[in-house]
Amino acid sequence: MLVADAPTVVHSIRVALRHTAGFRVVATIDGRASAREALSELRPDVVLVDEMCQRTNALSRLRESREAAPGAMVVLLSGNLETAAIEAAIDAGADAVVSRSLHAATLGTLLREVVDGHVVHAPRPAPRRAHLRPLADQPPAARTSA
Repeated sequence: MLVADAPTVVHSIRVALRHTAGFRVVATIDGRASAREALSELRPDVVLVDEMCQRTNALSRLRESREAAPGAMVVLLSGNLETAAIEAAIDAGADAVVSRSLHAATLGTLLREVVDGHVVHAPRPAPRRAHLRPLADQPPAARTSA
C-alpha cells in the first residue's frame, strides 16, 4: 500500500515498484486523510508512507499504519534523515526510513532489502564533541605530555 499526497510521487513510486519482482501496489491512499479503513480492510504486507508536504500528516499515517495493520512493514520515504526526524518516525511506527533522494530505479530493490530484514539502521546519538576542544585551544596547564 502506498500513502502519499502528490500524484507525481505516486506515479514515480508505482513505476519504480513495477520493475521490482514481488511488489504489487494494492492501493494508493491520499495521505492528507485517514488511511485507517483501507489499512484494516486490505491488511497490506508493506505500507510505504511518503513524507508529504506536511510532516504531521506522515507521522499520523505512520501511527495509523502501525495500529490498523500491525503485521505490516511500515516504511517512511523522507527528505529529512536527521536523527531527531528518524527517531520521530520510528516512535510513530516506522520500521525503516528511506531517503526521498534515492534514485527511483533503486527504490524497489532497497525496499525489498528492508522487508527481508537485510537493512537495519539505528539512529546514532549526537556526537559528544561539544566538551572537546583542540589541544591548542586548551590552557597551558591542560597541555601535558605523557
